[in-house]
Amino acid sequence: MNDGYQERISALLREKNITNNELAEAIGKGKATIGRYLTKGPTRTYPSIEDLSLIADYFNVQAHWLCFGVGDKHTDAEDITYAAVNQSATTVSVYNRTEVNALLNGESPSSVGAIPVPPEYHSCFGVMYPVTSSVSYKWDCIALVNPHKEWVNDDIVLARLPGNPYPDFFTLVKVGAIIHVWYGDDTTKNAIHQVNDQEIDVIGVVRWGTWKKRI
Repeated sequence: MNDGYQERISALLREKNITNNELAEAIGKGKATIGRYLTKGPTRTYPSIEDLSLIADYFNVQAHWLCFGVGDKHTDAEDITYAAVNQSATTVSVYNRTEVNALLNGESPSSVGAIPVPPEYHSCFGVMYPVTSSVSYKWDCIALVNPHKEWVNDDIVLARLPGNPYPDFFTLVKVGAIIHVWYGDDTTKNAIHQVNDQEIDVIGVVRWGTWKKRI
């Protein structure tokens, strides 16, 4: 079990607008107990696997995700076991875009979970990919970023543009010395930027991704 369970429980409480007291009553604990589970201070106590399983059942999420950050909220344990046994899968952490800078600086930012991936992607990391339209109400997209792959025209990349402190997803096409930049994967409109190699910091190429269903 990793300490990320605290962030996952807190996120579920906010998402469902549930109080510590309501959660405590649901799993047969006192309100103060939930507070001690979630604090990072000296009064912190650690929940048992059984208590975390009860919390997972209450929120209708998978216990392995809540306890360990493996898979996502709704990935069946059987699916992860199948991937690990039959495909020699590994897991990689998933981050929000705002945490990528810290990751690249060698820090240990909080992840939003982990996903099973084929073994050839073991050196990659996942980043939440912004999605729009009605699909975003039910699904989140995770892009797998390969920091060791050189990009070629029409690749979607995670990159930083001049003046932007945080990276974002872009499609790149280089013509001569100029790189034409489109936001995300929409190349139906005019490019939003034109830069040269020195003006764009390409962090990695998006080579594979997955979707996770929201609660």
